Amino acid sequence: LKAVMAETCFDLPEEVFVEIFSWLPLESLMQFKCVCKSWYALINILVKNPTFVNKQIYNIDKENLSPKCLVFCCPGTVYWRHPELESLRQRLFETIMIFHDGTESGNVNSDKEVFRLPTLPSELRLTHALRSHCNGIICLAFHQTVILCNPAINEWRTLPEPCLTHKNAGFWVRGVGFGYDSRANDYKIVRFGHDMLCRGRVKYFKTRAEVYSMRRDSWSEIQIQFEFDRLRFNCSPSVGKEVFCRGVFYWSIRSINRSIISFDVFDDVFRSIPLPDNLLVVRENHFTKLAVWNESIALFFYKQEKAGTDSIEVWVMDCDCSAGSKGYCSWIKKLIIRPTVDIAYPLAFLKHDEVLIKANAGTFVLYNLHSHMVRNLMFTENTYPSWDFSYVKSLLSVQGGHQSCS
Repeated sequence: LKAVMAETCFDLPEEVFVEIFSWLPLESLMQFKCVCKSWYALINILVKNPTFVNKQIYNIDKENLSPKCLVFCCPGTVYWRHPELESLRQRLFETIMIFHDGTESGNVNSDKEVFRLPTLPSELRLTHALRSHCNGIICLAFHQTVILCNPAINEWRTLPEPCLTHKNAGFWVRGVGFGYDSRANDYKIVRFGHDMLCRGRVKYFKTRAEVYSMRRDSWSEIQIQFEFDRLRFNCSPSVGKEVFCRGVFYWSIRSINRSIISFDVFDDVFRSIPLPDNLLVVRENHFTKLAVWNESIALFFYKQEKAGTDSIEVWVMDCDCSAGSKGYCSWIKKLIIRPTVDIAYPLAFLKHDEVLIKANAGTFVLYNLHSHMVRNLMFTENTYPSWDFSYVKSLLSVQGGHQSCS
């Protein structure tokens, strides 16, 4: 086959091959380098071209050509019992990918892959670090240490020290988000938290925020338009703390008033969004988690019914963010899910009509919203899951000053 393809390598214009290559997942693109010398040379040039890299990311995401990654997690607890293996534990994470076969019944096949992270700085603790991800790049933040890493191409670098650190005024980070500003063609990191201040014996907290621009390679403090008594995220250790949808980050916040805060990467503006009125009065035996569903923000609300039947309410946000901090938001309860499994918690929407659910038995299932069928995923939780977000491999460079993973 390679010989046949090699003979026809020059039958089409180069721009045709560039277009074809832009629709290939990363693994396939790398395999095509072996077809002939001209493809090898062309692909090596393309992977360093930012325009091609961005186009490939857009095409793969648009057509949903890459397998969905279910979980992003650290290796097992064995490393906690062997301190000498701590450095190894710090450098590994696993991805679980599912492959849809087009049916609505039976089990779902999956594949596990282990990635090796770089030798991280000693001050960065992966288990406790805040994590975010966009287009194949992982952002790890622990205190004032912030790292960008692309495991697929073995690149990483430590960013300049942020403006807001624990060293000045006792700044405590409560949220980090890494996303793409398509208007400015720039990747940004938003980082926010609070200073702990004292007036006599009274402690109070001043909320502050800053943004890193990858194009400028610098941090700048920005205004945040509201205050909290103290930021505390409403999530378990195994659930991601932020979601990113159409250029806006969202976090679930628990302070005096339960709410959601958002950050628009286009305008660098924070907003406060109230939860649905029905959920504000609920205090015990409940669980909430943000997710993206059909390019909108959805809220999972989970509670244990008195009869013992688990249910998940799905609320969808109707929000006008074009007006900045003065925009409006409302909520619509779309549906109630009552699968035939004991629910630990919902994780995410994997397709338009399927919800990934963690069961109390330690297994994972897919629930179809239309057929109400439950499909078992062919793996169980044998690790301590500390990350949860969708991961797609990309050729995107972390830009300037990167180092190769050893």
